[in-house]
Amino acid sequence: MEHLDHEFATTWPLFDLDPKTRALLTYTKKLTETPAAVEDADFDALRAGGWDEDGIYQATALISFFNFSGRLEAASGLPMDSADLGEQLAKSL
Repeated sequence: MEHLDHEFATTWPLFDLDPKTRALLTYTKKLTETPAAVEDADFDALRAGGWDEDGIYQATALISFFNFSGRLEAASGLPMDSADLGEQLAKSL
């Protein structure tokens, strides 16, 4: 896809995306920004978009991991997207 650049993270709602991708990105945004607001309707929307239970679980785990690691990087003062994150984290402790 030609629109997959760093700005896509904020401009994706403007693109004509397939229902499965749109459902995932909508869920990702909500889980990232307001995790306490996630409710059954969000999972229903994922299912309606074509996601099965295993895919929803895997997506949730991956989204959560990236949110965790991003917050850990920010709290540790580490540069984002560092290839040697583990080594840098060990040195900072």
